[in-house]
Amino acid sequence: MTKIVVVGAGPAGIMAFIFLKEKLNDKVEVILFEKKNQIGKKLLASGNGKCNLSSAQVLKKNIYNNEFAANVFSKYSNQNLKQTLLELGLFTKEDFYFRTYPITESAKTVVELLKIQLKKHHVKVYENTEVIKVERVQKKKYQIYTTNMDNLTLFCDYIIFATGGKSTPKLGSDGEGYQLLSRMNIGITPLRPGLVGLKVEKKVIQGLDGLRQKAKVILYEGKKEVFSEEGEVQFKKDGLSGIVMMNASSIIARSKQKLTLKLDLLPLIEEKKLNKILNNLKIKNKQMSIKELAFGFLPIPLAQKILKDLEEEKNLTIEAFVNRVKNYFVNVIGDYGFDASQVTIGGVKIEEIDENFELKSIKNTYVIGELLDVDGLCGGYNIHFAIASGVMVANSIYEKEMGKNEKEK
Repeated sequence: MTKIVVVGAGPAGIMAFIFLKEKLNDKVEVILFEKKNQIGKKLLASGNGKCNLSSAQVLKKNIYNNEFAANVFSKYSNQNLKQTLLELGLFTKEDFYFRTYPITESAKTVVELLKIQLKKHHVKVYENTEVIKVERVQKKKYQIYTTNMDNLTLFCDYIIFATGGKSTPKLGSDGEGYQLLSRMNIGITPLRPGLVGLKVEKKVIQGLDGLRQKAKVILYEGKKEVFSEEGEVQFKKDGLSGIVMMNASSIIARSKQKLTLKLDLLPLIEEKKLNKILNNLKIKNKQMSIKELAFGFLPIPLAQKILKDLEEEKNLTIEAFVNRVKNYFVNVIGDYGFDASQVTIGGVKIEEIDENFELKSIKNTYVIGELLDVDGLCGGYNIHFAIASGVMVANSIYEKEMGKNEKEK
């Protein structure tokens, strides 16, 4: 019997597992290794527990290595994904931004349904088991070494690496997949945290800890705008967070040059118009100070911060205040690291795999999901890519096995 090992029980590995059993049933034995004490731990935390599964509007600009990723999304679309999940019993819905979620808005629903599928197929799942070494012992046979109570070692015909990257290691993705693959001489690009909060100079956010403000975030490379997005910015003691900042962090992580970060703290009103409104208000209400005018459209702590800075600079005018509101420059000095990141920037080079995720240099060995040098901004791209890669690998192995059976007839 053909034996297949899947390393990693995230969305990519689990979907590969389920589809292999659906298609090949008792023709194959599929074994799943998960180093944590339960499957889908990182999936449970995705989307703040709501689990943003996909996007009905795939924008290539939001994905790195987008030609490869776009090809994957064209073969396994948002509609394909929703149909797959419905067949597993999961109902989905879309929000105003075309993001696809479980109708329950609960990642627990997704994981529980996946567990039901694994149980249905009598899957061998080894939890608390880490693969520590993979050896090629024959042309198409591999020996897998693991660390658990029994020091389990076994042979297999196919191996699928689905360990995730290095982001949020407490949930299982601590980079072990890269170590295993590098020992097999597979090329890996530099790894950095992506979709992570940014650390900034404290003086520009002093006194704003805990504040949330809708803003437009813009990144410049010199004078050229390379990123722009509106969203809620969350102020911390030493940095900035929120979806829009996390998206900006991935752009910064991939840039070869230092980028300039600017916040437009009132994107709904143009600078020229805001100046005119405030000057007219001042004319009609001569007794009102700039401070009192500012409290009408900015949170008080934010208005006080800007007013104080301008007073210290001896430049407290309506025009100067408006300019600072619309052009609040922030100096980024770092990020919160892999522990706080949602995806890994970098990974196994796309050139190492074919369109079916099979390593070109080692047959019957597949790399899927976040392990690859493909990552998207927030919006469901990363989970969709992981699920799609798992399904496509299952299809590839199915075709190989059916072809093999035809030859044997």
